[in-house]
Amino acid sequence: MSDSNDTSTIDEKKGDSSSDSTKTYSSKVFIFVLHVFIAILIIFLYFSGSSLLLFMCKIAQSNILPTDEKCAPYTDNEPIINPSPIQTNIFTTYTDPEMSMKMEIPYDINSKNKLIEIFKNYREKSSSNFLANYFISIAESILQFNYSSITTIMNVINNTFSESAIVGFGPILCGILYVIGIVVNTGYFIYLWFANMSWFFKTNTNDTGNGKPQWSDVTILSPLNWFFGITLSILFVFILMFAFPIVSIISMLCYHNSIISTLLMKAIINGKQISSLSLIKDTLKYYKLTIVFVISVLFILLAFLNLGAIPGIFSIGIIALIYFGIIGMDIFNPIKETNLTESVSYDQAIKKCSAIYKNEKKHGFLYNLIFGQKGGDITKQLKHIGKKIH
Repeated sequence: MSDSNDTSTIDEKKGDSSSDSTKTYSSKVFIFVLHVFIAILIIFLYFSGSSLLLFMCKIAQSNILPTDEKCAPYTDNEPIINPSPIQTNIFTTYTDPEMSMKMEIPYDINSKNKLIEIFKNYREKSSSNFLANYFISIAESILQFNYSSITTIMNVINNTFSESAIVGFGPILCGILYVIGIVVNTGYFIYLWFANMSWFFKTNTNDTGNGKPQWSDVTILSPLNWFFGITLSILFVFILMFAFPIVSIISMLCYHNSIISTLLMKAIINGKQISSLSLIKDTLKYYKLTIVFVISVLFILLAFLNLGAIPGIFSIGIIALIYFGIIGMDIFNPIKETNLTESVSYDQAIKKCSAIYKNEKKHGFLYNLIFGQKGGDITKQLKHIGKKIH
């Protein structure tokens, strides 16, 4: 009787052990599948980021971003871009001579910039207010700085690195540049916060309600107006010191607006208008072999790490059978580019502005506060604001 019970107990333990082993292996398989899914998602996101960087490089070569404060959309002076649109190489081959598809990014379909145009329209209103112009000047300077940085840096990348290098290491480079951009934008914002305080000593003397604003400056010769300017300057110093996380949102919004608005531009490939999202699809298509190779390597590594040596070796065999065509799948067959022509120059298009730059002698901020201003009535401006509030 005792032997029978012992045997039954042993059988139960073996059954439990077998059940636990099955559950453990099932758990490993589930984790393996989950890791493979996450890896594939990360790879697709990575190469999508590469295509966006590639898109920005071609925009930089086309030189159509609003980098000049004397040109549209900051003013009514349209820039002259030569050649326009410039042909840029995309999806290049490794042949001799090098062949590529051609992308054009015309200025005329990308000339609009809603945010800058809103700022411009307000600056040119007859009722334009000095305080609003203070913040607008900061925002416009940051936008111009970022567009100039994108044009310069991305053009250097476009000229220095091959397309395959940009696609392979683009997101890593983007991450580094993004962090540097945040730091630089923050520092530049602090500088602009002080540099634009001259707006506190300006008043709009246009009371007609028509035309553009007429700005006059105030000095110590107008004590009351000068006192208001000094008070605002001191107040804004304290605002920067104690509310920096709030006011610095201005620089972050402008920074990200510059990036997003660049990526929202339109391009033309083979006579068809595309967006940056369309380019992501094309990059995943024409770099299919590279993407599949990376996925295969990660698939094998994850099999070894999650399932063990035997499943890992088995995964190598499966990948090899697919690669050599024994298993009928064409995932290792590259998609050939179409409409290829010999590659053209990577030189950037030349942009000129028709605006006339005045060579005016400028003095420092403190000099202008005491000597260099023209006089005016800031009290009138403040009263005007008070009426609007009430």
